Amino acid sequence: MRNDVYQIVTDRIISLLESGTVPWHRPWKSADQWAQNFVSRKPYRGINQFLLNATKYPSPFWLTFRQVYLLGGSVKKGERSFPVVFWKRFKEEGNEEAKPIPFLRYYSVFNVAQCEGINVPGIPTVESAPKFQRIEKCERIVAAMPKRPPINHHGASACYSPSHDEISMPEPEVFESIEAYYSTLFHELTHSTGHLSRLNRKEVTEPGRFGTDPYSREELVAEMGAAFLCGHCEIENKTVDQSAAYIQSWLERLKDDRRLVVHAAAQAQKACDFVLDIQREEEEGPTEPQPKEYKVVALRECPVPENMKICVQPEQAADYWRLNVATNPYFNPDCECFVILMLNTRRRVRGHQLVSIGTVDTVLVHVGHVFRTAIISGATAIILMHNHPSGEPQPSAADLAVTKDLIRAGQLIKIEVIDHIIMGNPRYCSLRESGHFL
Repeated sequence: MRNDVYQIVTDRIISLLESGTVPWHRPWKSADQWAQNFVSRKPYRGINQFLLNATKYPSPFWLTFRQVYLLGGSVKKGERSFPVVFWKRFKEEGNEEAKPIPFLRYYSVFNVAQCEGINVPGIPTVESAPKFQRIEKCERIVAAMPKRPPINHHGASACYSPSHDEISMPEPEVFESIEAYYSTLFHELTHSTGHLSRLNRKEVTEPGRFGTDPYSREELVAEMGAAFLCGHCEIENKTVDQSAAYIQSWLERLKDDRRLVVHAAAQAQKACDFVLDIQREEEEGPTEPQPKEYKVVALRECPVPENMKICVQPEQAADYWRLNVATNPYFNPDCECFVILMLNTRRRVRGHQLVSIGTVDTVLVHVGHVFRTAIISGATAIILMHNHPSGEPQPSAADLAVTKDLIRAGQLIKIEVIDHIIMGNPRYCSLRESGHFL
């Protein structure tokens, strides 16, 4: 019978809390001390970072049983493994339209200190910063946070206001240490990532009263997020009062909701990545796509002689191709390349776009791709152009068919297709002059 992964994680957290340890407040003194796989050197993410760093072992390196065996080592007798959880996506067989469903899974790892016969490098230590002296790495992170809210340093307490989207902080000098100041600031910055303009966490956008479930979940996210950021900055996290009452409150929450700590750690990891401006692939299963803002970007200037700025004759278009298309590094004369010249109302060249690159004797052309940039850039007419690697510019049946389709599409959206020019070597062929535009 399969073990419940959420329950495995929750039981591990509860056992640590009952022993008086808050696992997401493990002090990290070096970035090299993040829990990581010894072979790949990739740090573990989410709740795994807290679970592994809360163990008694000083080394950050972990291995699966198979990795220990392949390295020529062995696990010491009597040592027990620790779980590492991850998300795996399953898709219903035979249903191509079904969305993948994320499931939580786990595998077991051993610390290198639990193993024999493996040569492990030492971990360098980092001295802590002098008391109340600004920590440069922390300052850089705060300054570089995308969409960072205003931070006011005249408050009597530390808090984040979702309605005003601003952070209130006491002056650094009133904190017991500069580490305590930054870890408190990181706590509030983690809260701020839940704003509608950032990660849009409902616990922030729809805040609840103190002591309610949404409030408790958001506080746990902020505590874990602050711990991640403190670990990144190589300072000790000092935001938590590890009193018996505080630990007892988390015990009650975790025993009632076995999924709480796993989901909170995932949200904290996202918040940390946002503050650090790190882009990662989604790890928690598919989510609804978010709309994006688009723009057209000009790639480079294409200077031409004055007599080529107005493009009404096929030879003018052919000269433009030879000067600005065929001489560019992206152009491959051994493949068919489909290009459009974009013109304004006075038939002056606005620019060109490489729409598609094909093979030695064919190129795929989609109507939407042909007209997309022309529409957004404000072109009122276009000239179709492509090359024949064979050097012979005579049109094929496929060339004539795609030309007719594009002429009809242009008529519907009021962008005139003036000509389709096939470039050979050294000759060219104008389909309009050949009578194919009748």
